Amino acid sequence: MHKFDASRAGLLDSEERRKFLPPEDILRKIGVREDTIFADIGCGTGYFTIPAAEMAERGNVFAIDMQEEMLEMLKEKISGKENITIVSSTEDKIPLPDESVDIAFMANVLHEIDGDGTLREAHRILRHGGILVVVDWKKEKTEIGPPMEHRLSLKEAEFKIKGVGLSPKDSFEIQPYHYCIVANK
Repeated sequence: MHKFDASRAGLLDSEERRKFLPPEDILRKIGVREDTIFADIGCGTGYFTIPAAEMAERGNVFAIDMQEEMLEMLKEKISGKENITIVSSTEDKIPLPDESVDIAFMANVLHEIDGDGTLREAHRILRHGGILVVVDWKKEKTEIGPPMEHRLSLKEAEFKIKGVGLSPKDSFEIQPYHYCIVANK
């Protein structure tokens, strides 16, 4: 599977991206509160991590990624933010305790992963009653984003999520390019 190239990380924090993928709006809609324990799986340079940490000021945000270059860029951006913990992972192992987070969040990650190891780990670290949130590219031809053959339709994504024992309960569009799935543990 193709992984986002860290040398193109500047695209992740662009003003253009904020127009079509507004992090604060999405995080509010999925219910991030001031005491939320939030795992940003595939956090990249912190596009969702930093707004989540501002919203969950009495909670904690685990910024999880397998690309050390991304985590290094994030470290430079978060000095002084006490409620963000940087976590280096692999696709099949997130070094957090079982049932330790309220929300496991994956933005533009599902289409990049091989197998179901990351989803199984998201399931494992979610507390009972927690939610998995998947934001990903619609399977439509667009002028930006990953190649069509890498994208998953909403139904394909829900099938993968169900395959690890989670129950999709809601989905909505994030116009113009993305969908969001919320699944219960």
